[in-house]
Amino acid sequence: MTTIEQIEHLVKELGPAMPDIDAIVQTEDPSWAIQFSDEAIIILEPADDPSRIVISTELGAAAEAQQRTVYETMLCYNLMWRDSGGVKIGLAGPQGALIISTDVCIASLTLQDLQQEIQRFLTIARSWTQYVGKADAGEAPPLPGMAAGSFQLHA
Repeated sequence: MTTIEQIEHLVKELGPAMPDIDAIVQTEDPSWAIQFSDEAIIILEPADDPSRIVISTELGAAAEAQQRTVYETMLCYNLMWRDSGGVKIGLAGPQGALIISTDVCIASLTLQDLQQEIQRFLTIARSWTQYVGKADAGEAPPLPGMAAGSFQLHA
């Protein structure tokens, strides 16, 4: 079974298994857009070598006055791969939106595993969305794995 076929099979089961999913739309790429009842949208895309699902979503753009703070926090978070479970954040071009993503290996991936990965990803993405939205007000909430004193560099 190809990577795309494995994802198609899991996505067909995903909708009925997660009641907070409002819609799943497959694009021609192929990729799948999944909308949740809180209007959050994630994208599932196939990737090979190794076979995996890339889960991503847009966090919005940082306010110009807060870009340095948000980008520094984002870079520190990217370095904390042990704590973030491999979740990464980047820019979609100069002055672009922030995109958060993670990879999930397909080998022996079950529907329950995928549900757990999506829930974990959504929790982190929602925290980052709040952070980006509130950073300009100076009241940004704490991020997963970024509690005071938790940042450590590992060689």
